[in-house]
Amino acid sequence: MSAMSSAEKIGQAWRLHRDGDSRGAIDIFNSIIESNPANVDAHYGLGLAQKALGDNEAAAKAFQTALDNTEQALSAVQTASHVEGQMGDNDLDSTYDDRYMMLTRMLNQRLEDVGAAS
Repeated sequence: MSAMSSAEKIGQAWRLHRDGDSRGAIDIFNSIIESNPANVDAHYGLGLAQKALGDNEAAAKAFQTALDNTEQALSAVQTASHVEGQMGDNDLDSTYDDRYMMLTRMLNQRLEDVGAAS
């Protein structure tokens, strides 16, 4: 039997979280983060599961880490766009920056939800 991919683990963690098993979801999200500390989706899910348990301080830390990683990824995409002779910021010929711009807005909202400023 092969090991689950990171995407499969994230799916499993989201199912646990939706089914009310936030602690189980946290365990899986943390295992993903151990092997890939820059995984934005795992940090975001971790924050949501911690928020569901009322641990807003831990949730804020997870959301902030996700935001930091998202901003780094967005910067890299924008730099690559400049190098390729595109616009850089909000390159309309690419969808790569769209995901990170959306995540930045969502994560800032989540930080506000838990009473943390980004």
